[in-house]
Amino acid sequence: MSTSPTQQQVDATFYAQVNPEWSSYGNRDRLEHVRGASVVGLTQKPPAKPKPGSIVVKLTLRLPKAVFLALQPEAVIEIPESLVHGVPVEVTAEDPNIPALSPVIEEN
Repeated sequence: MSTSPTQQQVDATFYAQVNPEWSSYGNRDRLEHVRGASVVGLTQKPPAKPKPGSIVVKLTLRLPKAVFLALQPEAVIEIPESLVHGVPVEVTAEDPNIPALSPVIEEN
């Protein structure tokens, strides 16, 4: 964040893990198949092990101190794509034509 809070403001920083919501059909590698998103976790520090398929977004709320006197403050925050970092996904491919090895069980 480029500026500091004023004397009348406070900052609250946290990390949100967000999963995409995909349409029930089509490829998961096309933007038009993303129909929404859901928050699957919130932490005070970056998560050591992000949830599979999620992105981690660092968020800082700058709030006027006066909101703590209100009952239920609300806000909508837009995050530019340049500030979001994806989580690497590891995939193991298996050849369906090669049978999987079964464990050998020895009887005594």
